[in-house]
Amino acid sequence: MASESALQRAAQAWGKEKTSGKEMDTELATAFAEIIDEYREALIWCGGSEDFGPGGKAQEGYNKIVRPLLDA
Repeated sequence: MASESALQRAAQAWGKEKTSGKEMDTELATAFAEIIDEYREALIWCGGSEDFGPGGKAQEGYNKIVRPLLDA
């Protein structure tokens, strides 16, 4: 089952300028949301690594790319 936040993110695809005239497909949005949740779990797991922590080699990338995705 997809999380509410992932469903909201997936639904944003139908609000974009290029796709706003298309009817939303709830089954497709749910499939996207499930994939978003999988990626989110992977990003959370990465966040536990010392490389991504304070002073770690990947901290800058984590703060620039991963943190905003998790916070959204």
